[in-house]
Amino acid sequence: MKLHLLITALTVFAARLAADASPTDPLPGTVLTLEFPELGKMHHGLDAACEVSIPRDYAPGKPSPLLVWLSGGRGSHLVANAHDLVDSDKFVVVALPYPDGKDVRAAAKDGTLEAHWEFQRAMLERVRERVPNIDPALRVVAGTSNGGHLIGFALDRAWPGVADYFTAFVIHEGGMQPVANDIPNAKDKQVLVVYGQKSPSIVWSGWFCWNLQRSGALATFIALPDSAHGLGPDGRAAINHWIGDLVAKHHQH
Repeated sequence: MKLHLLITALTVFAARLAADASPTDPLPGTVLTLEFPELGKMHHGLDAACEVSIPRDYAPGKPSPLLVWLSGGRGSHLVANAHDLVDSDKFVVVALPYPDGKDVRAAAKDGTLEAHWEFQRAMLERVRERVPNIDPALRVVAGTSNGGHLIGFALDRAWPGVADYFTAFVIHEGGMQPVANDIPNAKDKQVLVVYGQKSPSIVWSGWFCWNLQRSGALATFIALPDSAHGLGPDGRAAINHWIGDLVAKHHQH
């Protein structure tokens, strides 16, 4: 009799869980590939797409922190390129590519850079539809090289959906901004700048850090003594630690 009651109770509980979950709820510990044929191509002539990594402890209705990753070079839609930057058991990780794989600096020079963000913004809107419970207090955008340049442009130009959406910004070996030396839209923003002391752009990095600091950003600067331009284990560890501190402070409040 007791066994029968236990089975009945478990059946009812399972039915309630199924009723609470949407058929489109992402599965914890999986990687989704969202396709955007209407947006055209990305790098290597591939159809536009982005990957979304769902953390293992994901649950509908539970706020999940977000990391949006912007790769260097011609961009990438693969979340594997963001490895070791955050705790993947807790963070939703999204990798956003570039339209036609176009170089960020080249797009800035020919006046078409806004197309990069319009391309990525459409992807991020779809991500928010699929994962509606992103934590409003922990939304990080990070990029290396061209990805860092794009974040710098976005802060400088106050692109809608960037400075007013993300709560923290990570720039590795990048950050070019074309309009104003004082980067006014960086004021009061949590910003991490990581650069290699053996990088060929070390002088420029110092100039960018100085401008960011006088802009009133809540900025942290980390110089990697043994690194050049590439993002290696030491850079990833520095970024992971900084984001981890943000998470810890968030949980204290």
